[in-house]
Amino acid sequence: MVHVKIGVNAWSYPSTVNVHDAIKHAKNVGFELFEPVVDEEDLNSLNSPDFSRKWGSIRESAEGVGIGIHTIATGLYWRFNMILEDHFEKVSRVLEAEAKAANIIGAKVLLVVPGVAVPELSYEEHIKRAKEALVKLAKVAEDYGVVIGVENVWNRIFASPLDMVNLLSGLDPKVVGAYLDVGNTLPHSLPEHWIMALKDRIVAMHAKDFLAEPSRCTFGIPLTGSVNWSNIRKLLSEIGYGGPLTAEIPPYPGDPLKAVEDTASSLRRIFG
Repeated sequence: MVHVKIGVNAWSYPSTVNVHDAIKHAKNVGFELFEPVVDEEDLNSLNSPDFSRKWGSIRESAEGVGIGIHTIATGLYWRFNMILEDHFEKVSRVLEAEAKAANIIGAKVLLVVPGVAVPELSYEEHIKRAKEALVKLAKVAEDYGVVIGVENVWNRIFASPLDMVNLLSGLDPKVVGAYLDVGNTLPHSLPEHWIMALKDRIVAMHAKDFLAEPSRCTFGIPLTGSVNWSNIRKLLSEIGYGGPLTAEIPPYPGDPLKAVEDTASSLRRIFG
């Protein structure tokens, strides 16, 4: 059995919990990794001492409690769409912010959303533009010595594992890979098929569940939805995946920490 490294994303905590307290809590409940998030404040301070101070303090907090940081996420690619040519300058700046933060804290993989679908462009044009953008972004990532992890998200493109394989084909696997979110594959496809198709192109993973019922479709903590986690564990072992598996789950409305605690328990039960 390959040992995956269990982590938790900063979004799993409400905004009332600061990143330093989240890091301490994540370590206390048994997570091995923590995934911080680049936000718009980081874009505005990218070339100022404030950027280095912020990310240096995050590194100090993580090192102080003994938790690793392997990946960095951001939601800014939803706002700045790599499919649109007039957005690319901002997209490149977002990647630079992720890469610079990664260098400060010692992370290796940057989460990247491969565009958001627009009705004015054909599906084929979306794929073409996303690949062209990733070729350019890969040069930035390579300069910083980090890896782009292209995530499957509900962006109305790349909903099939074969689409993702197509997007990644021809790109340097040492610089651009897949950031697989098993919960995001549902309800339009199965996470098992994504793992089988992508295999060693998977550089990082998000872990959440998805409940698909006629009256209710919601994300949730592992073991509360439709993902077959036994299959996931088996397939990850078969492909030899030993990288980060980071929980990205919504916090409970009534308690800022309990969802993270329940997720840690679920992932330990699944992966041992």
